[in-house]
Amino acid sequence: MIKKVNQTIEKYKLLKKGERVVVALSGGPDSVALLTVLAPIAKALDLSLIIAHFNHGLRGTESDEDERFSRDLSEKMGLAFVSGKMDQIKGKKGISPEDFYRRKRYDFLNKISEDYQAQKIALGHNLQDQAETVLLNILRGSGLEGLKGFLPMRDGKFIRPLIEISRREIISFLNEAGIPYRQDSSNKNNKYLRNQVRSELIPYLKETFNPKIEENLAQMAEILRTEDEFIRQHVAHALKSSVIERQQDRILLKIADINKLHPAIRLRLFKTLLESLSPAKNGFSFIHIKFLDNLAQKCESGKIIVLPLGIEARREYDNLILERKKVCPKQMKCKYTMNIPGSVYFEERNITIRSELTTKENVDFSGKNEVYLDLDKLQQPLILRNRRDGDWFQPLGMQGQQKIKNLFIDHKIPRSKRDEIMLFVDNISVIWIENMHFNDRVKITAETKNVLKLKIMDS
Repeated sequence: MIKKVNQTIEKYKLLKKGERVVVALSGGPDSVALLTVLAPIAKALDLSLIIAHFNHGLRGTESDEDERFSRDLSEKMGLAFVSGKMDQIKGKKGISPEDFYRRKRYDFLNKISEDYQAQKIALGHNLQDQAETVLLNILRGSGLEGLKGFLPMRDGKFIRPLIEISRREIISFLNEAGIPYRQDSSNKNNKYLRNQVRSELIPYLKETFNPKIEENLAQMAEILRTEDEFIRQHVAHALKSSVIERQQDRILLKIADINKLHPAIRLRLFKTLLESLSPAKNGFSFIHIKFLDNLAQKCESGKIIVLPLGIEARREYDNLILERKKVCPKQMKCKYTMNIPGSVYFEERNITIRSELTTKENVDFSGKNEVYLDLDKLQQPLILRNRRDGDWFQPLGMQGQQKIKNLFIDHKIPRSKRDEIMLFVDNISVIWIENMHFNDRVKITAETKNVLKLKIMDS
């Protein structure tokens, strides 16, 4: 078996000479076989092994006996031993007990790796574990990422040297060598789905359909790993392109460009982007990805989809926006009365607006962020505020009224930005829309006597 494990290590380039390796040892047959096999390999590759045991404390004295066994075995082999114990039994809401325990264990292994400056963490997963994982993911309706199972090496750190070794080979190896190991009684508890798959579903499939179902599932996972990597490379290329614009807690995608991507690439891209906005890096199902794809393919501008983990997706004209919503978002409502002449500080935008009296001879329409109007046509008071329902104005050079809402739609102003635009309003209507339009009613004409200048300045 040592020769076969060596071939797996070389095949997937799991270890390099001189590395420091944390070996996860539970005391069960898989981890004991892993340690036993790695010991001679460590001498050949000049590896330093650190044994790490995590006591979940879920089986009382049995868990403590597993820890003592692991400690004794490490001491007999002259290897450093580190143990940890879970300090919280109660899991997080929305996480299965199995997933919670797994996360705790990986947190412990990562910490030991950091403390000892180890380059690799060796895990005892075998061929049957791989088959069970693939079958579980089939039952859950997983895509390619789930059907490829777990990787021989993940994140360049976690390695699985036994991934091509069967459980039968492991038990035979240990028994023939007279190497003791512990049995985990919880593996017989069918309240866990994996145990049901292991003890009921796989035996049924082997007897009824295919005696080599485990080997075939593991083989399928290996085949799909290469195909998954192909998609991952294309997604990585898309992530670096100009198709995507990233901001803090916000991602903008150009719909015309992403719709040119092959659906397999596009859907994986959506999943990757959503997970990048989630601290947990998961929590999204296929239905969420399809909702997002439908938003890009078919929906009209203004359509909004609320996704898990506080993420919102919306279509704004030619763009698809993914945004992590802020806690308790509030629509900005602001209103200031302007003195003439005088100035007012617009706190929400951190800008100052100044009003001053001038003459027609001093009018300069080329000025930036400033406007001139006929003071006598203004129905005071002059109010500075953002939009309200029913706001309207008379566009310069035109007859009739236009609603501000329609103007924003015509100019493709995103809904999220409309409350930020300043409006200058008198007692009749809107007279100036920041950086956009001016009301024909208060324009300067030959009859104008008194001119009012409004100017926006950064504070």
